[in-house]
Amino acid sequence: MIKTMAIFSAHAIHVLHEVVRDFFIALIVLLAALFFWLIYGIQVDKLDIGSYKIDGLYIKLDKKLILKAREITLPKKKANPSFDRVDTTFDRIKHLLTFFDTIMLEKVNFKNNHLTLLYADDVLYITSDIYEIAGKIERKGQKLVADVPMLYLKKEKVTISGKLSYDLLTEALETEGKFNAFGIRGHFRAVKKDQNIIYALNTRIFTDPKPLIRRFKMHPVIESWIIEKVQAKQYKIEYIKGKMAVKDQDIKIDLGALKGKIRFDDVEIFYKEKIPPAHAESMVLSYEKGDLDFVLKDPVYQGRDLSGTGVVIKHIIGPQSPVLILDLHALSPLDETVQKILRAYHLNIPVTHTGKNNKAVVLLKIPLGKKRERKIKAEVDVILDKGVLTIDRLPLSVRSGKIHYREGLLSLNDIKIEEKWYEGSVSGKVKVKEKAADLILNAEKITLGEGKRPFLQIKRKKIPLKLSYKEPLTLTLPTLETRVVKKNEELKIELTDIGRIVPFLQQNSLGWEGGELDIVTKDLKTYRFNGKLKKELCFFYEKGDLCYTSIPVEGTVNTGSGEIDLYAFNKRFHINVAKGKVELKNINIDLELLLKERKRFHEDKTATFLSRKKIVIIGENSQLRYGDYTLVTDSYDIEILPSGDIKAMGIIDKDVVKFSRKGKNFFMQALRVKDKMLHPLINFKGLKSGRYSIKVEGDPDKEMKGRIIIEGGILSDFKAYSNILAFINTVPALATLNSPGFSDRGFKIREGVIEYRMTPEKIIFDSIYLKGNTATVAGKGAIDLKTKKIDVKLAIMTVRELGKIVGKIPLLGYILMGENNSMTVGLEVAGTLENPKVSTSVAKDILTLPLQIIKRTITAPVQLGEGSKEEEVSGPQSETVPAKRQKHIRPVQSEEKKEEETAPATPSVTEPIRSEVPSEGLSEQLF
Repeated sequence: MIKTMAIFSAHAIHVLHEVVRDFFIALIVLLAALFFWLIYGIQVDKLDIGSYKIDGLYIKLDKKLILKAREITLPKKKANPSFDRVDTTFDRIKHLLTFFDTIMLEKVNFKNNHLTLLYADDVLYITSDIYEIAGKIERKGQKLVADVPMLYLKKEKVTISGKLSYDLLTEALETEGKFNAFGIRGHFRAVKKDQNIIYALNTRIFTDPKPLIRRFKMHPVIESWIIEKVQAKQYKIEYIKGKMAVKDQDIKIDLGALKGKIRFDDVEIFYKEKIPPAHAESMVLSYEKGDLDFVLKDPVYQGRDLSGTGVVIKHIIGPQSPVLILDLHALSPLDETVQKILRAYHLNIPVTHTGKNNKAVVLLKIPLGKKRERKIKAEVDVILDKGVLTIDRLPLSVRSGKIHYREGLLSLNDIKIEEKWYEGSVSGKVKVKEKAADLILNAEKITLGEGKRPFLQIKRKKIPLKLSYKEPLTLTLPTLETRVVKKNEELKIELTDIGRIVPFLQQNSLGWEGGELDIVTKDLKTYRFNGKLKKELCFFYEKGDLCYTSIPVEGTVNTGSGEIDLYAFNKRFHINVAKGKVELKNINIDLELLLKERKRFHEDKTATFLSRKKIVIIGENSQLRYGDYTLVTDSYDIEILPSGDIKAMGIIDKDVVKFSRKGKNFFMQALRVKDKMLHPLINFKGLKSGRYSIKVEGDPDKEMKGRIIIEGGILSDFKAYSNILAFINTVPALATLNSPGFSDRGFKIREGVIEYRMTPEKIIFDSIYLKGNTATVAGKGAIDLKTKKIDVKLAIMTVRELGKIVGKIPLLGYILMGENNSMTVGLEVAGTLENPKVSTSVAKDILTLPLQIIKRTITAPVQLGEGSKEEEVSGPQSETVPAKRQKHIRPVQSEEKKEEETAPATPSVTEPIRSEVPSEGLSEQLF
């Protein structure tokens, strides 16, 4: 626009000079007419002189000449007007006009113009197809002075009034005045010295710049910014200053010296279509050295502060292509409102931020040259305020940081993030086109779970992050083997190797060491999970010793309440961490390993469930194993106290077993249970049928003492018994023992007591007493648990008369005969458990064995009754054995015929053997 106004000023001077030229030509014609008047007289109707024609010429000489003509025709001039020798032109006009009183030329025809010329009372008036002018021209000393009250350019509808002064000696031309052009009023001043013209102009306030701007052809983008993208209620040209060089027919504007400033008041800036305009109190449009600069005062966009925003159009002149630079500053949330502006310029930056005082700078360089060169270059810088930063759909609460965007690459620089559950900083690059990011999280703290005992915590760790914000949004943590997927409102966390996360777990419910898990949440408070968890220690097993170290699980976590519900084995296993409750159905558990693990976690305080709470375990159709003891029950209840002490009770077919641990002391007892419960308790299946009462107590790491009372049953189906039976059959002298009760079906027991001690290395049988219908077995020995070797000595005494058979038995070293034809045989079982060897014992060993063992065994019921004062164990649900099972417990009746049951006992060589061991009340004494 400023350049345009400069051209307009030069054009006005050009027109003024053209007026002088035309007037001078007309006077020449008049001089020729005057010559003919001297010859032909005062009036000439028609006169032709070469290419010049005059109609209706009238000349009258009064004091001065009066000249009138109806029509004058002049040939077209090829040359344009020149500023050279303008002083001679003015001097000639002045001297010629001094001879005339009045000049009236109604119509002067040029082949390219028409004009009317009037001169009277020193006032010159000329009108043509192009202009209309009225004024005075006079000489004052060495200066020509023109007072032009009106110069009207018809086509442009421009009116100029002013004064002109020309120094004949220095050739300096000065002019100043006012103009009214295209609805704009203003003032101008110009000085010509030598070949240079220096000019300046300003205007009053005006409201519509379009007629002026559109008069001159500008680059469409530049014109659009001046009259369309920037709209104001009023405008004012503060100044336009410039310089032109004039030589002959040429006017050359010095654009390097051109300066200007235009003020726009109450401005709306339409940056882009389809987005609302910004508003500014005012704007100053400045031009200097080829750059057009738009400076805004107090700009606001949709209530957002845009202070500092500006627009520059560079290289308006010169060899370089023009470039529009949009410098947008916003003190605003980086929200959808700002994003609309960015997207309007094809900037799809996948970042929003809620901070009110974000300082965002958008710098756009838009080439205005050829289309193939119009590649927009964009840079965006954002200094973040406190708020929520969202990278596509991934939200982060941030305190500060910087974002930089350039050529499709978004840089995150030291983004300080902080929330109740995380704190640290994020840096890295986002590839906008690929919708992918490589980031580094410097985690000061990451905590999942509320309260003082979160279930996950990471401190001071650098974690690489990979983000893909295609659909669905995916965040990958390679070093933690973790992937986070956000789809719609659902957030899914995929842990492909829990072992990477375990070091950071604060509440590892059962001390999981590995596995894979998928976690899903919609509100970051309640989580659903499923997958497989791994642990080297085997808590859970089934089908004998089939152990599970990889467990399929599912469940829920509520971080607000701290509740965790975990299900496994198709919901046969359930843990409620908040209640400290474990439920098992058709799955078995190793209580000893669980307690050892609990102790370890109690020491390093990483598993609240195992180390800090009371745990209740309820089993249904579930085996409970503790070291070498296995409890097979229909149901059981176990209570594990925070101290590590336990109380438990199990039931199978109405049989009850109770056990407890206090400190290091273990205690177990069962009353008249069937062999189904007994076998796993003693890890021995050789005792069948019958009823059994057992009591075990002691320190499992040192020594456990146990007593088993037997009421009925059969001893059979184990290797040592089979080898004893085979040995008896191979020795003729012992063949008679088959009759007393040793057979393939087993040894039938009426009653018995076994007393033993167990250490981590050995099982020591202090006494074995088994009484059958026709024989009694007594013994002692040991089993080495490490070498699996056995060493047991037995004495087998017959109690029925052998008749003639006894007399046929030779007197041997391992057989002793007693009263009433009774016979005692000594055997020794040695070797390995898999293949024990059976041999006979010498007579003296047989003799001492009953004295040392059998006597004590026979009197064992009394000793048992005087044994441990340990109180009965109370289970979590059932406190005592039912009363009907505590009184008058009868032994199981023998399957032998009545006459066998009542057969007289054979006297023994020792007195204690003669004493009957009463089965009635035997188990009551144990308990």
